[in-house]
Amino acid sequence: MRLCRFKLVEKVLGKVLSFKGKRIAITGASGTMGRALVAELSKREAQIIALTTSPSASFEASDRPTIEVLTWQLGHEAELRDRLQKVDILILNHGVNVLGARDSASIYKSYEVNTFSVFRWIDLFLETIPDADNANQKEIWVNTSEAEVNPALSPLYELSKRAIGDLVTLRRLDDSCTIRKLILGPFKSDLNPYGVMSASFVAWAIAFLAQLGFRDIIVTINPITFITYPVKEFWRSLYFRLFSHRKQ
Repeated sequence: MRLCRFKLVEKVLGKVLSFKGKRIAITGASGTMGRALVAELSKREAQIIALTTSPSASFEASDRPTIEVLTWQLGHEAELRDRLQKVDILILNHGVNVLGARDSASIYKSYEVNTFSVFRWIDLFLETIPDADNANQKEIWVNTSEAEVNPALSPLYELSKRAIGDLVTLRRLDDSCTIRKLILGPFKSDLNPYGVMSASFVAWAIAFLAQLGFRDIIVTINPITFITYPVKEFWRSLYFRLFSHRKQ
């Protein structure tokens, strides 16, 4: 009976997680949240691989292990496919916010960065799983943000984040590996000038909730999100399950 209860909890939440010795790759590592995650997960003894589009980014610090830095370019994600073979957790944290812009260039940019690039990384990582020695320990985390269900005062940011949020919901029906969503409220950064939370607190909360096994990690000051997101996710997941199928 106790084992059955444990399996039920694991199915709802996900596996309880330890970061010690885990090889964790983080996109958008040179941004505010990326640096906060690098610092927080390093403290928890993870081996960090910082994935950044900024060739001059530096992450060295005397109080944490050496951090491997890999640069990549939008549209060329496949060049790092082989490197993903040895990654345990891929955190997809990169994004762009064009704020109030609505011209065609901003539309393409928002979807290319926030939706299609993220999904390409997911596909690349999933391709490596059948060949991995530790396939059952592989994970993907996707920063979809609170914009999945709430206004972000930036229409294109909301639209592109909702798109990747739905694609992640669709893809994780196949259970290829654990895929966690990071549903984050407004934290202060260059991407979000309206933020109120500190990035370091949000990174700590993400790590804490992941260690407890949560697959949907909500960190926000808005209590409505704790109601609207689970409802939205349940119905979208049910709809996708009923009207889509795994490729034969």
